[in-house]
Amino acid sequence: MRYGYFDDQRGEYVIERPDTPMSWINYLGTMDYCAIISNNAAGYSFYRSPKSGRMLRFRFNSIPMDRPGRYIYLHDHKSGDYWSATWQPVAKPLEQYRSVCRHGLGYTCFESEYDGIKTNYRVFVPVDRPLEIWEVEVENLSGQERDLSLFSYAEWCFWHIDQDLINFQYILYTCRMGYDGDGIIDYTLRWPGGEEDKGFMASVLPVTGFDTDREVFIGPYRDEGRPVAVEKGSCGNSIAVGGNACAVLQNRFVLAPGTKKRAVFLVGVGDARTTGREIRDYYSHPDAVGKDFAALQEYWRKRLANYGCKTPSPVVDTMVNIWNQYQCHTTFNWSRSASFNEAGGRDGIGYRDTNQDTLGVVHAIPDLVREKLLVLLKGQLSEGYAMHGFQPLSWSQGSHNIPEPGRIFSDDHLWLLLSVPAYIKETGDFAILEEVVPFADREEATVYEHLRRALEFSWEKRGPHGLLLGLAADWNDCINLKGKGESIWSTFLYYRALTEFVELARRTGKDADVQLFTERRTGIKELLDTHAWDGEWFLRGYLDSGRKLGGRESEQSKIFLNSQSWAVFSGAATGEKARMALDSMHRYLVTEHGIVLNHPAYRETDNEIGAITSFPGGLKENAGIFCHANTWAVIAECLLGRGDKAFALYTSFLPAAKNDRADLYTMEPYVYAQFITGIDHQYHFGRARNSWLTGTAAWSFVAVSQYILGIRPDYDGLVIDPCIPAEWDGFEATRICRGKTFRIKVKNPSRTGYGVKELKVNGRVLPGNLIPYAEAAEENEVEVTLG
Repeated sequence: MRYGYFDDQRGEYVIERPDTPMSWINYLGTMDYCAIISNNAAGYSFYRSPKSGRMLRFRFNSIPMDRPGRYIYLHDHKSGDYWSATWQPVAKPLEQYRSVCRHGLGYTCFESEYDGIKTNYRVFVPVDRPLEIWEVEVENLSGQERDLSLFSYAEWCFWHIDQDLINFQYILYTCRMGYDGDGIIDYTLRWPGGEEDKGFMASVLPVTGFDTDREVFIGPYRDEGRPVAVEKGSCGNSIAVGGNACAVLQNRFVLAPGTKKRAVFLVGVGDARTTGREIRDYYSHPDAVGKDFAALQEYWRKRLANYGCKTPSPVVDTMVNIWNQYQCHTTFNWSRSASFNEAGGRDGIGYRDTNQDTLGVVHAIPDLVREKLLVLLKGQLSEGYAMHGFQPLSWSQGSHNIPEPGRIFSDDHLWLLLSVPAYIKETGDFAILEEVVPFADREEATVYEHLRRALEFSWEKRGPHGLLLGLAADWNDCINLKGKGESIWSTFLYYRALTEFVELARRTGKDADVQLFTERRTGIKELLDTHAWDGEWFLRGYLDSGRKLGGRESEQSKIFLNSQSWAVFSGAATGEKARMALDSMHRYLVTEHGIVLNHPAYRETDNEIGAITSFPGGLKENAGIFCHANTWAVIAECLLGRGDKAFALYTSFLPAAKNDRADLYTMEPYVYAQFITGIDHQYHFGRARNSWLTGTAAWSFVAVSQYILGIRPDYDGLVIDPCIPAEWDGFEATRICRGKTFRIKVKNPSRTGYGVKELKVNGRVLPGNLIPYAEAAEENEVEVTLG
């Protein structure tokens, strides 16, 4: 079943049925203010921190679902009927109520029609202001005059999410609401010591009533679908001092047949008497909202301009050109801190997460990536390992940053060896390696030394087989590799990190490091060949007891995905072992909806293996289809030149390819989910969960843009090395890199899908598959023939 369609011309996903199986959301805002909004206008907002700057409230995992939100109610004073500008929360019968939601880049629009009244309701966050704009146009399509009222509704959160969720005996007696008499509601929360958090709601149209007390507006034993004030057609002009604060502003007007009325409501951070009034006055100008919306559209146009493609696959074009990149920017901005799954208590940034997130946006915003990398380096300890997560807003150097024993992860710090080289390849900015950055606990060092210490730490933390200790965990937090447990996956990551570092050392004249770390890489490869290979595939690791994890002799799960994909992706496995590993992956792990993490699913709890054995089969880490990990298998297949297999894997978990089966997939078809329920699940194979904030976004973009389409930056030039389906005639792409534009046309006449037979740039044939930056013009016409 389909609930909507892609409108690529406008860069929107259009939801034609509001009764989607889950809330399908959008992220509004850029860097400081974030507003999350569903296809029925539910959601919340925060300023800078979802944990300590939560402004609008949302009730997670609740019944009814999707409450509360940014609601606009309409009341007809003649008939007494009322409805909402979005299907929810009033939920008029769909045979009487027409609703369309358009999620766009940084905005969401709702169009509804009921009883001869049409509304267009648009919500967006300006690029440079910590506020959200609710713009409503009401049109009278009936043949009679209509006496109508609009009611805006938002429910304030008590700023600190943990206080808001659990500390009712205290927090319910702290708010101070106010109304200035001129269309602006003031929300103030005062903390011990006198510090205040302040927000406001303002109306551009004259206000005929207001409420700030949720209980007065909604009424006892009612909900957002039946507010007593909307039912009556008038507000109570309530002032909440303590209690649950809300913001309601009522506009009343008469519409002649065929006429329209425009209303604007503004919700933002700051003092109502100063900031609120200034903002209201600014947006009272007729063109102010349109001007800021145009600026928002230009912001996103620039963000997406550096990579575009036209392929034989419409779903690939949709994802690469619009939605995958858009999701990458969202994860870069907000890490894993706030969604409809993450309530916001996990504040700040995850170390491994944010390093990987940079890979999906470095082509578009390299300057911001540079800033973020320098922030991340402050989360690294002087021994070389990293904090698993930290809050940059409150960072300060000191021993308080040293993790508790058992909270050091084997992979966190190693992601720096992928993110920093990726930035340098994109920009040529080797100077970043000489930047001096403090460690989290003590001392400071150059970025180069930070990277070196990351490698030294892992070298010293190896187990009985010479492989990396798993420590608290590796990428899979649910596998217990503590004690003497060794992670073969982390060892593959380490091998890749060594390769990247050796090249940096070579290019910066660090000959002693080139020799030392080349020797270590050689040694690690020998250990992997000896202790990681299990005959047909690679082991996942060794447990503390010495038991093999993910091998033929393992009692339950016998093969894991990440060891096979990273054996190839890291470069540690080549030739026959690489092919056998991926062939085993196809034999045991690949399904129609993606690749499961392990096979078979664990059925019995095994405390030594860990939490993975506690999930039902097919869910999360226990044989779920973790989309993040699927991307690495796509890359691995490309590295072996198997384009048909790579593309089949890529499309198996591609959300746009699920659009016609959205009732099964359930989550948004325009963004990646964290995981899809695996085949071992008894009931819900193919159902997705936990969308938006996932490392899948960045790695999917890397997989398709750099490996399937094959356009990736290197230190000396732009590599063109596609690995596409044999049936494709070819494709076109545009890539802007280091200020130069490359318009690329790839032809696949012999249907190999792989191997550059000829590379021609501006009419000149170049050897190999690299376009040297030094030889490229400002504008470049690139012709590639595969074969």
